[in-house]
Amino acid sequence: MSTDVHTLSGAYALNALVSEEAEEFRRHLDGCQACREEVKELQGAVARMGAAETTPPPPDLKARVLAAADRTPQEPPAGQGAAPSPVTDGRADGTEPARSPRWVTWLAAAAAVAVLVGGGLVGVRALVDDEPALTQAAEQVFEAEDARTATVDTTNGGKVTVAVSESRDEMAVDTRDLPELDAQHVYQIWTVHGADMVSAAILSNPESGAAMGLPNGATEVAMTVEPSGGSEQPTTAPIVQLDPYDVLES
Repeated sequence: MSTDVHTLSGAYALNALVSEEAEEFRRHLDGCQACREEVKELQGAVARMGAAETTPPPPDLKARVLAAADRTPQEPPAGQGAAPSPVTDGRADGTEPARSPRWVTWLAAAAAVAVLVGGGLVGVRALVDDEPALTQAAEQVFEAEDARTATVDTTNGGKVTVAVSESRDEMAVDTRDLPELDAQHVYQIWTVHGADMVSAAILSNPESGAAMGLPNGATEVAMTVEPSGGSEQPTTAPIVQLDPYDVLES
């Protein structure tokens, strides 16, 4: 393999290596924690971006994406003898360094694949260093093999993405596209069974989303805006309400 093995993590995450390169890179991963972490992050990003229903890609898609990535100059990883650059250096205060250009290059390639293959994928995020992360529990639902997702508009001008996993018997909500509230209000999630509404979660930090057990088939899930600390019963009309099983059937 003539290419610096460290620069192949993006291609490996996209399953774009030939079998010999893939086998050599897997051996490399056994001794390189940095590449293992990078591959894990990239695979997670591709999974989230490709969560929508897919259509068969054109035959030349992989070649076009790889050719575009190949035309982009890539910095070698730290410690490989390259001169430091403003992007790959650690920050002046000694905190965690920013991701390298090769990470961004391959993430852009992954986004291109997800958009083209997804046939109109809605809401592909700009996955940058400072993007808020979902809780681990919510991420696990979104990344489940059988997860089904749907993005719905809210009446206050935002969006909520819902993931439902039947195998995990759980659902999760990605609330990072909701409008920011003032300090006196929070978003609150409810289970709705007929006329009864029971609090399921108070989102003190909407940028982290939430996960919960999958309600039974006669129960819907709603979200309201409530005073800080939450309410025993809703004080406002739901900004969104849905049946999780409709997501499973979509």
